[in-house]
Amino acid sequence: MAMNILTDNQLYQTAPAIFAESPDHAVSERYGFVPTIEVINELKNEGWYPVRAQQTNVRDQDKRHLAKHMIRFRQDPDRQLTIGDSIAELVLTNSHDRSSAYQLDLGVFRLVCLNGMVAKAGDLGGICVKHGKNVVDNILEGSLALANQVPQISESVENLQSTLISNLESQMFARAALHLRYGEHWQALSPISSDALLQARRSEDKEPTLWKTFNRVQENLMKGGLMGRSQTGRRTRTKAIASVTEDVRLNRALWQLADEFSKLKHTQPVTPRTPLLLNA
Repeated sequence: MAMNILTDNQLYQTAPAIFAESPDHAVSERYGFVPTIEVINELKNEGWYPVRAQQTNVRDQDKRHLAKHMIRFRQDPDRQLTIGDSIAELVLTNSHDRSSAYQLDLGVFRLVCLNGMVAKAGDLGGICVKHGKNVVDNILEGSLALANQVPQISESVENLQSTLISNLESQMFARAALHLRYGEHWQALSPISSDALLQARRSEDKEPTLWKTFNRVQENLMKGGLMGRSQTGRRTRTKAIASVTEDVRLNRALWQLADEFSKLKHTQPVTPRTPLLLNA
């Protein structure tokens, strides 16, 4: 599959914080500033190319160069690591306002819906790198460690693809996802029902497997656009996830939910009283 590698100009237009020349003035002297573009260039030298970038909107325009940002990387078509019907990616997040360290995660990009996920790479999870002079080296080491986890992620996806779930179980999965999105009081705060969250955007996603259910739920939550009602009863549409922090948090949580659901399906009956699903 051909990929659209982002140029520096495209990166700047989408996420100017990538090119920050200094951190927040309030950081301590121990803060080792390394601009994100330097990390991007080193990952490109290792065969990982930026294909998507975004950053969190901030009200204070003077803070745009400090805002949290995310870049997704993919290898060239001849080297791409496949995961079922998807491609492995690296997901890099960072900010220069003291709100986060560099974070590197393993991503999964599903071709049919052009949708990006964040996977929990086994016991490794993600790679957190504090700002300092060794940032680049540590991230490059992390990229190799995460790439080595791709076979394990592929096995997880195969399990999800082969796991059939009932209508009741799919409803349970969707309700647990709404809990992850809107919190403990999701029933009052969510503008949509579990039925809406399970809507398929394409016919091939209607299959009653855990993988397709997970994909429907994840895509609908991340991209938004679902008709619902506000707390006052007004008709409304759900919004796409625009925050980098929420994008990564929710993606990680949904992947863990699917993984835990799969494990439970193969070890014990899954019932509405199963508490782990709501605590994933």
